[in-house]
Amino acid sequence: MGKTIAIKNYKKQPKTMRFLILIILIVIFMLAIFISPVFSIRQILLHGNEHYSKEEIIEKMGIKVGENIFLFKKDKAYKALLDDSYIEMVQISIHWPNTIEVKINERKPIGYVPYLGTYLYIDKDGRVLETCETYKKNLPIVQGLVFDSFKVGQVIPVNNQISLDVVATMAQMMIKYNILQDVVKVDISDFRDIHIYVKRLDVSIGGMEQFDKKIQWLIQIMDVYDMGKVDLINIDKGRAVFSPLT
Repeated sequence: MGKTIAIKNYKKQPKTMRFLILIILIVIFMLAIFISPVFSIRQILLHGNEHYSKEEIIEKMGIKVGENIFLFKKDKAYKALLDDSYIEMVQISIHWPNTIEVKINERKPIGYVPYLGTYLYIDKDGRVLETCETYKKNLPIVQGLVFDSFKVGQVIPVNNQISLDVVATMAQMMIKYNILQDVVKVDISDFRDIHIYVKRLDVSIGGMEQFDKKIQWLIQIMDVYDMGKVDLINIDKGRAVFSPLT
């Protein structure tokens, strides 16, 4: 007669135990990712910077080569860059597993605006990029803008919007013909009698009519004269008047 073998009833593993094991495995996996050198930032590629150095841009973004790429806060870096008055556009891309690429467009100063003993660096739209007590670059002083206050990073709240439109148009033309660095001062106090001071030439252009053509004439005059007064008001009649300084 055979023996009867008792079989014990093993209880199924509790769900909580399986869940705990899963959590432990996930933690181990995450630790492996953060520790692995594969995901350490090896390259930071930067394009479009002129005003700021690569090191300055990286510092603003709050990242370092060698840090884990999963710890990089893209949105925070994006905001930090756009908060700077010189930076107009930012594009940040992550190239897995270890490269970050940054493309920026910078605003460029086109002149200085005197204000209460200091100078406001402005771009072509009249936006204040920074303030300084002295000159840094060969850019013209812009006189004739009337305003009571300003904020760095914002367009100057001038009393007459036309004045900023004039500055924008003049800046575009001067950049187009590559003479911005030769202009010492621009006076737009009177829109009907605008003066451009180029080196030692005092150039009266009248209003903004045919401004492109007036700049072309000015360039030809600069090749011949370097000091005196020039009247370009009547170029529509084919005439420019030069007067030597007395």
